[in-house]
Amino acid sequence: MKPKVIVLTVIGTLILIVGLIVGAYWMLPRFSNNQLTSGQQAPGFGPRMMGSGNTSGGLVAVSSDGKALPVDSTSQLLENTASQKVGSMNVSLTLSPYPPVGFKQTNFDINLSDDQGQAITDATIQLDLTMPAMPMPENSFEAKHTGNGLYQATGMFTMRDLWRIEVIIQRGGETQSAFFDVVI
Repeated sequence: MKPKVIVLTVIGTLILIVGLIVGAYWMLPRFSNNQLTSGQQAPGFGPRMMGSGNTSGGLVAVSSDGKALPVDSTSQLLENTASQKVGSMNVSLTLSPYPPVGFKQTNFDINLSDDQGQAITDATIQLDLTMPAMPMPENSFEAKHTGNGLYQATGMFTMRDLWRIEVIIQRGGETQSAFFDVVI
């Protein structure tokens, strides 16, 4: 065998081994259970990676660090809707279809209202989808105001797992964010 072929074979084998190690690292659970929201399990190697296992859904309002926010026991939200208060705004997010499906279009409806329940119609809204368990390419898009405090957008979750949806609201020179988690 020629020395050049041997060297290339060794380099190729090393690259393959490093790729397998890095791939296995990203499939292992990346955070502890106290960082998960209610009803969610840590993603990792196993049934979730093959498209079964944990149930999709579980849309919940969370803080910026992923801790579930208390739910108002008097509110009667549908399972595809979650809401939270951000400053003086009430922010409600509805997803359809629900539960969302990876690599398929998802509709995002955001309702904004003030403390008196009046529609907020002068905001600019950007959505940013991220995965707490791993770095992902940018996945953000703008929601358009369609009337009466309803802002709508269409986007896509690019794989199955726990996703964090940041609703970035710009209004009157201020920027505030609401966060929601969902399992795809």
